[in-house]
Amino acid sequence: MRVVQFAGWSGTGKTTLIEQVIDAAAPELAVGVVKHLGGAHPFSLDPDRDTTRFYDRGARVVVGIDAEKGVGLHRGDTLFSALDRLSDSGCDLALVEGFKKEPFARVVIGDLPSERCVLRDPTAREVLGALDRFDEHHSPGGLLRECRARAGGAGGFECSGAMRTTGEIAGDRDTLGRLEAGLASAPGVVAAGLRGMVHAGQGTVVMALVACDPAGGLTAMSGLARAVGEGGAGGGCR
Repeated sequence: MRVVQFAGWSGTGKTTLIEQVIDAAAPELAVGVVKHLGGAHPFSLDPDRDTTRFYDRGARVVVGIDAEKGVGLHRGDTLFSALDRLSDSGCDLALVEGFKKEPFARVVIGDLPSERCVLRDPTAREVLGALDRFDEHHSPGGLLRECRARAGGAGGFECSGAMRTTGEIAGDRDTLGRLEAGLASAPGVVAAGLRGMVHAGQGTVVMALVACDPAGGLTAMSGLARAVGEGGAGGGCR
């Protein structure tokens, strides 16, 4: 999943440009949006809603669902947790409005100073044409979703996880590509994926596989973990 962050002073047109990018995106491109609600536009809950009452009582997560959509309230939420949920749901592109202090490559609107400015005052088409210049974010669940699609229903064992590592390892696409090829060709493995992410100099490697049986899948994942390094950061097998 590509992450395009939109940064700029209030009133410079970030929301309008994001709307235009959504409109211009190809129908097959699944788009998600995360918006920072601090500053001049705090988000308030409708006190007459049952979901608000549940949240005010202390529920950690509240989800409301109607015939067309669902809405969730997550206590203590973060940008990275929200991006994980977008990846889990199968989004190909995450558009992030605000969060200027987070270390993502970004589109800058107006004269806001920025060290990671990829485009300044672009059109929607220019944003979509430059997606390969922006950062990636993958959750274990999102990568496993990709592996399931490639497996086409084959395999009876699934495993995914994330490991903390150095920025050098996580950012080395050639090495990760070789490791992914080795994982995919391991005995009993039907489909496999390996992705690296680097944020603020810290590296994370996300991995997932679909295998014919637990023994082959766990053996392949254990070997990969030794090759990448120690330090698990979540995930699971079944």
